[in-house]
Amino acid sequence: MRPPFLALLALLSMTLTSSNVQAAKPVKTLPNGLRTVIVEDHASPVVSLQIWVRCGGVNEAGLTSGVSHFLEHMIFKGTDKISANEISKIVESNGGSINAATASETTHYFIDMPSNKWEEAFDVLSQSVLNPAFPPTEFEKERRVILEEIKRRNDDPQSDLWDGFLEALYTQTPYRQKVIGSVQTITDMPRSLMVDQHKKYYVPNNMVVVVVGDVKKKEVSKKIKEVFGGLPKGTLPPAPNLIEPPAENSDVRTIRRSAKQAYLALGIVGPTLKDPNQVAMDVLAATLGGGQSSRLYQTLREEKRLVWSVSSSFITHSGSGAFGVFAECPPEKVRSLPNDIYFLFHEIEFNGFKPEEVARAKAQLRSSWLFSQETYHGQASQWGFYTTLGAPELVSHYLKRLDAVTPKALATLLSQYTIGRPMGGIVVTPENSSVQ
Repeated sequence: MRPPFLALLALLSMTLTSSNVQAAKPVKTLPNGLRTVIVEDHASPVVSLQIWVRCGGVNEAGLTSGVSHFLEHMIFKGTDKISANEISKIVESNGGSINAATASETTHYFIDMPSNKWEEAFDVLSQSVLNPAFPPTEFEKERRVILEEIKRRNDDPQSDLWDGFLEALYTQTPYRQKVIGSVQTITDMPRSLMVDQHKKYYVPNNMVVVVVGDVKKKEVSKKIKEVFGGLPKGTLPPAPNLIEPPAENSDVRTIRRSAKQAYLALGIVGPTLKDPNQVAMDVLAATLGGGQSSRLYQTLREEKRLVWSVSSSFITHSGSGAFGVFAECPPEKVRSLPNDIYFLFHEIEFNGFKPEEVARAKAQLRSSWLFSQETYHGQASQWGFYTTLGAPELVSHYLKRLDAVTPKALATLLSQYTIGRPMGGIVVTPENSSVQ
């Protein structure tokens, strides 16, 4: 699956362009290890400035759970030279937008701005990320904000579904970590832990600066060198092991909670980001469960009337990815669903995929990919995500690899990753359900 933010970014109306999407090798590396991506495009007078850090949930354990996300909340709370209010005022008074996000392996920050203000925005963004003050009063305010976030999240059955799915699939790697942390870890977290996390990971050799839009490449390159070029390379903590071995036994757990229907998430660990099958796994997921024409939807919903909704997805990680089938159904039908899904996979392995259903899935993915490139923000996010995880070539090669996927290759992939392999997952069912 493409990174989840891309679908949302397609909705942003910042600008339209595609002329420089396939810019030849825009990734450069400074002597201190900072990677930069600058794409010059003058189709619209706006620019997206982004800073990506390879730091997220996988870089945490135990008492540090949630620190990367908490840190992200604090970045725009001011530096020694500029307050949080001034940061917001500079961006918003110029018609820009500012935000950030934390995931399992990355945290990124961005400002989208009219291009005639790019340099002012770059100063605000870079100084906020490099020199946050972490004001103690703001720290306590954000602690309360995050605890409220956790409370709201815990009220949603689908949060249990997602957390349980990752815990079932990833028993040995930190992809099972909750990015937001827990009530306990956030309540107990000292400010010093956040300062330490920033010192460890917010170093040039662990960051990517991306600028896409109506700018002069030479001017941006000069500015980046002025701001980042003198920073020393950091000593990073040892990288976590992100390769999850295949499960030895099927493990489908059950959670009972307040809910009106049952939810199922079932899956297996898949290839890494640099595996040749990475894009083909996207096609496999889209063919099986992408939309109402897919095999899962037609079989489980339209023919057998077992589910209200069903879909499948491949979650991209730099390490072991995750292929999952997600369904919502009446509680009395959820227990048989894993077998129904497994039998469907067997039937497809025996009879193969139809060329037209694979073509439909590829058309869906192609459209989604191209839509996400319609904005400077979308382009910058693609470059930031894949460059941070060490595979920037996918931005240029994704569609070529998509075109190369055949029905026969897809059937082989299905067999390789699902048939005969134990699957893991989670069932979330109402408290009064009779499901065992």
